[in-house]
Amino acid sequence: MKRLCSLVLALALCLGLCVPAGAAEFSDVPAGHAFYGGILYCAENGIAGGYSDGTFQPSKTVTRNNFVVMLSRAFFADDLAEYNTETYLKYGTFVPNSMALYVNDILTNTSFETIFKNSQEMNQGISRYDMAQLMTNIMTKKGFAAGEAEKAAAVSQITDYSSIPSQYRDAVANVYALGIIGGYSDGTFGGEVTMNRGQAAVVIYRMTQAVPVEAPASETPADPEPETPSTPTTPETPSTPAAGTLTNGKPITEANITEILNQLKSQYPNGTSFINGYAGLNSGRGPYANCIDKTVKQYIDSDGKKCSTTIGCGGWAAFVADEIFGQTGVTWKKTTTSNLRSGDLMVKIDNDGYLMHVTMCVGPVDGYATSTRVYTTDAASGKNGYVIGWNRTPTSTSNGSFDCYTAYPD
Repeated sequence: MKRLCSLVLALALCLGLCVPAGAAEFSDVPAGHAFYGGILYCAENGIAGGYSDGTFQPSKTVTRNNFVVMLSRAFFADDLAEYNTETYLKYGTFVPNSMALYVNDILTNTSFETIFKNSQEMNQGISRYDMAQLMTNIMTKKGFAAGEAEKAAAVSQITDYSSIPSQYRDAVANVYALGIIGGYSDGTFGGEVTMNRGQAAVVIYRMTQAVPVEAPASETPADPEPETPSTPTTPETPSTPAAGTLTNGKPITEANITEILNQLKSQYPNGTSFINGYAGLNSGRGPYANCIDKTVKQYIDSDGKKCSTTIGCGGWAAFVADEIFGQTGVTWKKTTTSNLRSGDLMVKIDNDGYLMHVTMCVGPVDGYATSTRVYTTDAASGKNGYVIGWNRTPTSTSNGSFDCYTAYPD
């Protein structure tokens, strides 16, 4: 694992860095500028752009939306392309970038984790605390975070560590230990201080030395201007099937999926208690190890909460999907209600695009015909927790519709 030497690079954030010559140049970033190396690295790699007048404006405050744009380009370019659609752009030009981080849990524990679609909130400057948390989440996900001994050594050097909010302490120790974000000359971290564009570029450059970078999918424009405005017995964990097959080893066809659904219905009939949710089944799979997780986690409810794949309707849908397709190996594609088949995922949203319900189409299970009605299975809230239901008929209201997804190969 390639890491930066903590004793050498845990310096003040204004440390200058060098990159190969030939990079794009900005009129306000001469070769001797403190942030020269980081800025030109980010510019050359499509991570951060300049302004139409040829400047970079390194001393300008970097906002939350600016920084998530830079991070998504640097580390989640493949996911970014998936969310660059009108569905998300309507909330703001930065929202596809926020989504790419959100679905990968990179916004977890930040101060804007649940308000990342709010342009007014995202237009505020990003603090060193939040920047440390974002970088730590990326490094943890990719397996490059500092070890406990390294973090302990960093803690002993940060003079204001005891005053750091508990939610940020591990992140601060991590970035300090690896030299991603250093402290000030008096030994403090100063986590409430907001960052500027030059500092953001340097931090990202340092990160690229420790974490692999994804090349942007295409040419990227200059940074956008800020916007204003009783529990059943668990079946054996299904192994990941070969490509194009189900967990029972059969091809992905409606008849074969219906066969699995009927088995599940027999094992978990109508009215089965689902009090503890998906994780409570104690299947040995982590709460995020299921094949619909990425698809449903792009949705949030009106309170800004993610769609759960551990409890409730989302948890049951995740469990059913895993039992059919395995935990990985399938791609979920948008489909229409008129083309629904057994095993398709249905996400009910209101007219503002917020999550209302998650369910799985069971189609002709027990002989019901999808040509006249669609039947589903879900876990609905009851007096004693969640209760599993089969052959339910989902209804769209004037304030909602269904986003439908299929894992069929055709």
